[in-house]
Amino acid sequence: MTTRLIFVGGFLGAGKTTLLLRAARLLAEQGYRVGVVMNDQSSNLVDTALAGEQALPRVEVAGGCFCCRFPDLLASIRELQATAAPEIILAEPVGSCTDLAATVLRPLQIYHPDQYQLAPLTILLDPLREPARFPTVVDYLYQKQLAEANVIALNKCDLLEPMAERANIERLQARYPHADVLSLSAKSSAGLESWLARCLTGTSQIDQTLELDYGLYAEAEACLGWLNATGTLATAQQFAPTDWLAATLGALEQRFAEQGAAVAHVKLHMHTPNGALKASLTQAGQPISWDMRTGDRQANRARFILNARVNTDPHTLETIVRQTLTEGNARPALRAELTFLECFSPLPPQPTYRLMPA
Repeated sequence: MTTRLIFVGGFLGAGKTTLLLRAARLLAEQGYRVGVVMNDQSSNLVDTALAGEQALPRVEVAGGCFCCRFPDLLASIRELQATAAPEIILAEPVGSCTDLAATVLRPLQIYHPDQYQLAPLTILLDPLREPARFPTVVDYLYQKQLAEANVIALNKCDLLEPMAERANIERLQARYPHADVLSLSAKSSAGLESWLARCLTGTSQIDQTLELDYGLYAEAEACLGWLNATGTLATAQQFAPTDWLAATLGALEQRFAEQGAAVAHVKLHMHTPNGALKASLTQAGQPISWDMRTGDRQANRARFILNARVNTDPHTLETIVRQTLTEGNARPALRAELTFLECFSPLPPQPTYRLMPA
């Protein structure tokens, strides 16, 4: 049995995880067996925890992007096939990754032609993102992601006026004429079925060559501090999980703004005895986004996962996170303790394969 692979790339904070989890739920309702592959430069992902809350078969490729961990990607796909026999696998590359056609899709097509059907490569775009907040070299990476798309999906259309939505689509279609441009909302599911129809019936077009300077690509990734952490909260009194998440994200946003550090994304997932919550910040000045709030009743203990991708050096990022959590401990009897923390800037990409069109 061939398995259809749907890869959805795009810059950090575009809403890829929300889209894939909504899509997976819709496909399951339609009778498909579905699996999900998450990807990160490190372990302990909010996204994997969120998929687990929805009881989706999922695996995680950690320690590098799909292109640099191609054997791990194959092993993860085969693990899903062995344990869940999915007809469709949704895969989310690292949000700072590009050149997917040459390093992931072509190797799959050339070396495993009878095992996988490749859906059109979708690049998800947040129209509210302001790339100018980042160094120019990060915008270079941002534009290269769009340049190799078969489908450019303009996300968060529910937050745009119709005129602004049309203007964005026309601008993108003019700049990237080789791609199909559509709009959707991962949050509300508007346009989701139309996008999925393309993914289920179309095939990946990977005959174009992406002109990419790997030196600039590496420089762009190195601009970002990358932090993954886990921890616990405990108190003799009851506390409101929603309030703690909102206050923590708000304090982080303020500190990053004081440092002039642009936020790519900050995600917080919390598990309490009552359920789970997940909130995220994708740009300073934007409202906090809530993807899950099933555990918002008061509790006296919790576990949390924090993922932050910010335009600053790792030392500054780690210092800000530790200071913010320590200040939170000033509340009566509430104590946050870190059980894991890793903070770094990504190393230069070294793909397993980089195959050009014949």
